[in-house]
Parts: sequence; structure tokens; C-alpha cells
Amino acid sequence: MYKLTLTCKVITPMFMSGSDGRSPELRPSEFKGLMRFWWRAIKAEKDITKLKNEEFEIFGGIGEKTNKSEIKIRLYPQPSERDIGKNIKNDYKLDWYYDRNSNILKGNDAGIGYLFYSTVLTKNERKYIKPGFPFNLQILSFDEYSFKNAIASLWVAIYLGGFGTRSRRGGGNISVSKIEGNCYNLSFLLSNISSKLALKKQLEDNLKKIFSFIKNKNTNPLYPNLKGSRIVILDPEKTWHEAINKIGIYFKQFREANKRDIFNMGIFGMPIIHNNNLRVRIVPYQKDNEKRLSDRMASPLIIKLIEIENNYFPLIIKLSIIPPLVGKEEKKGNEWIKKEIKKIDSTKIDEFLNEIKNKEEIYL
Repeated sequence: MYKLTLTCKVITPMFMSGSDGRSPELRPSEFKGLMRFWWRAIKAEKDITKLKNEEFEIFGGIGEKTNKSEIKIRLYPQPSERDIGKNIKNDYKLDWYYDRNSNILKGNDAGIGYLFYSTVLTKNERKYIKPGFPFNLQILSFDEYSFKNAIASLWVAIYLGGFGTRSRRGGGNISVSKIEGNCYNLSFLLSNISSKLALKKQLEDNLKKIFSFIKNKNTNPLYPNLKGSRIVILDPEKTWHEAINKIGIYFKQFREANKRDIFNMGIFGMPIIHNNNLRVRIVPYQKDNEKRLSDRMASPLIIKLIEIENNYFPLIIKLSIIPPLVGKEEKKGNEWIKKEIKKIDSTKIDEFLNEIKNKEEIYL
């Protein structure tokens, strides 16, 4: 059997719950789900049927093609009561408040409140696994090809993403302090890094190996992927909340300055709800028949931290995506009525990243 065990630590609040949707818990299914997402992002396969068939061979599938997963994930121990936080703002003495006169979130730590908003609202506040919680993550397989693909996707999930709710906005980031087993020369332990330039070099070296493990198809699929993506690395901070707040402030200020550009700002994720009466929204539409594609589109922009020797490096990852059409809808009674449709691109995300100074960048 092939096996890799990582000793990990939560470094930003992790909003991951059990079957009741309330009690914080480490869930193998959620970790595997993120690994599947990043495996697809690395693969960048335009043929969706071919993509799904290969994914099912590795991670398992349901429906017409039912496969048992070649990969098993174990997470232990589970957090105890002392490892669970109830109110981020109070637990870390953070400062933000909503100014109703300007309809803007204000305060020294408004960047954190902005990024974590859906989990810190008074009526929807979520419990979370606290930063500092240590746990073990174990990957097992009898099939080397599947194991190698899983290890590569896990590395990307750790160093370009996070786990749980708000993982695209800095939630559920983890670090690795110890490895046991075969990791095929991937550096799960990043060390002796004190600058963003040194971090850039290590990320590039590992991503090069990963693209040799999981062959990139060099196509332009409709789903978010790493082909032609962009990674921005900023100078480190000494705490997770300082680092998250720094990116959150940048992000918040840019979106506030561009909020009137209602169509193009849809590239940051939809739906976008406008007007105080919540009766205007921006949602994705299909290009072939101009019908609503969905009520939502996940953001291709990922905000995360990498912690190395008590330095917290903020990263912003822009995934490649072919944007859908964007539709403006108004609510009439209980129905949303189409009013206008426009074509958009990723210009606004690039504009946001270009405004950030003192950064290192990786182009894939």
C-alpha cells in the first residue's frame, strides 16, 4: 500500500462542519472534494466526458459510472471543545462595524469581516476550528498512479487553496510541519524562506513537478483551471489576521470603487445583489440561448495564506476561466425577470491585481 502522512496545523479559521451543518469537524469528503477540484484545475481538459472518466478512475464516481475510489483519506484527531471558536471578532478582539449611512464596512479589521462576511453575520454566525489546531492527514492507496495524482492535487489544495466554507476568501488554510511516506519529491515542507521571491521559486519548482505528474492538456476548458493563471505573492505579516486583513482591505476597496460597474464586476463571483431593497441581481447566463445558466458562479479569484516559520505570506490566485454572459435581473413578486445581458471578460480581475504594489508574480 502507498501511504503519506502529513502533520498539519490550521492557520486560518476553518469553517467545516459535520452532518448537522453546525458542529465543526474535519471531513474527509470535503478534503477529497477540494483535491478533485484542483486535480481538474491542473488537468485543464476540454473534453468533459474524458475528464470525468479519468477523475472517476482515481477518486471514484457515482451515477452511470459508479467507481470505488482508489484513494482513502484519514483525518485525526477531531477538534475538541477547546479547539472550536464561536465568534471570530470577539475571540481575536477584531474591529469592524457596518456604517449604515455609507453602506460600507469600516474599522481596523474590516478586511477580515469583508472576506468572512457570510460566516460572521449575527444571524448566520458559524463556529469554526481555531488556528493552531494540529491534526494528521493521511492518504492511502493500492494504486500508484492514483496515489501520485492524489498527492499532487493535495499539494496544490494546500498551497494554492483552503478547505471548508470561505476557502476562496482565506478560510481553512493549513500548514505542514512533518511528513512520513513517499511524496515524490514534492516539497510539502517549505522552509528557509524569508522573502516572497524565495517563496515564488519554491512554488514554481513544485508546480513544474506537478504538471509532469498530472499532464496538462494545454486546452481552454469552460471550467476554472490553472492554464494561464496568475499567482500574486505579497510580503509576509506576523499573524494570520494581519495578513488576511491586508488582502481583505485591498479587495474591499477595489470592489467599493467599482461597484457601479455592475456587469464587469460579476467576474468576481455571482450573484451580486444590488439596491437596498435586494430587488436587482447579477447572475450568469448561457451564451447559446441567453437563458440563465445558474443562480451563482464561484469566483475564479482565491485569497489564501502560506505560513512559513511564523511568517504569513498573503497570496492571490487568479484561475483561468471563460466567463459566461452576465444578466441583470429584477424581482417581480417572487420571480426574477431578465432585463439586460452583456458579455464580460477577466479585465477587472487583472485590473485589481495590477493595482497591488510590491509583489512577486507567477504566470502559469
